[in-house]
Amino acid sequence: MNRLERLKQWAEYRTWPEGYYHLVIDSYEKGQLFHNESQFVAGMNTVALGQYIHKVRILAFNLMVNHAHFLIWTTGNNAVDFFLFQKKRINARLIEDGFPPLPDDLGFKLIAVDTRDPYQLKNNLVYIARNPYKVNCKVTPSGYLWGSNYLMFSNIYKAIQKKQIKDYSVDYMRKVLRSKIRLPGDYMFNDTLGMILPESYVSFKEAEDILKTSWNYCIDLVRNMDAYVRISERIGGRIEINDQELDTIIYAICKNKYNVKSYLELSLDDRCRLGVRLFKDYHIDVKRICRRIGIEYSVMNELVK
Repeated sequence: MNRLERLKQWAEYRTWPEGYYHLVIDSYEKGQLFHNESQFVAGMNTVALGQYIHKVRILAFNLMVNHAHFLIWTTGNNAVDFFLFQKKRINARLIEDGFPPLPDDLGFKLIAVDTRDPYQLKNNLVYIARNPYKVNCKVTPSGYLWGSNYLMFSNIYKAIQKKQIKDYSVDYMRKVLRSKIRLPGDYMFNDTLGMILPESYVSFKEAEDILKTSWNYCIDLVRNMDAYVRISERIGGRIEINDQELDTIIYAICKNKYNVKSYLELSLDDRCRLGVRLFKDYHIDVKRICRRIGIEYSVMNELVK
């Protein structure tokens, strides 16, 4: 997307009414947002400042090395300003630290969440929570620090050392946040990291109400791959399904559509139909399908042409 197309898209976003939106900073192939812990901390503080300045209510968010996700309630105009504020500050920090600046064409996507569909809000919350795990399977969603995951159905945030920012001098907070903006005095601050804690501004209780129960949340994190694929397609994200997730998908299709426990119980015709569905609906490559459900490559390749 060239500059004129990007500006035209942002102008369109600015006309959008107040509502729920999934905002994606789309830097997958275009640069790195954060290189070290101190930059992640600065990014978290930028989110705290940005949501306050631009009147954005955040239900959930996660910052990753080269992209970020937010589920927010705001206007399209405020969402654009919220993104531009983050881009400016992240870029300034990169340059200050001697790292390559963000590319000029770094943009974002804003996707309206249709609340008439009772599953859209829930699915977007789960998608955002799952994102750090999809990027780095060595961390659980609830164990990720650079976002709001550890607030969801958890008491961990109560154990984190914190003080209200009203207990610090104005000059000190200006120095730490690198901003003259004065956040509300009851916002919580962690001395060890030098970070405004997301419990101060994330509406995680609202998110929990949408998800209903911790049971539903945990089950969807593991099993709701259909929602993950649909949202990935909509936001233009990469769809990455590991072998365990693929086995879960195959098991669910076998059980729900064919009333069997394993693909081994399927006829050859049904196994071919299963393979075609994995290719079309989940974007699994042909060789991998053949390995997982035992179909000859020449047969499967012909079926998906």
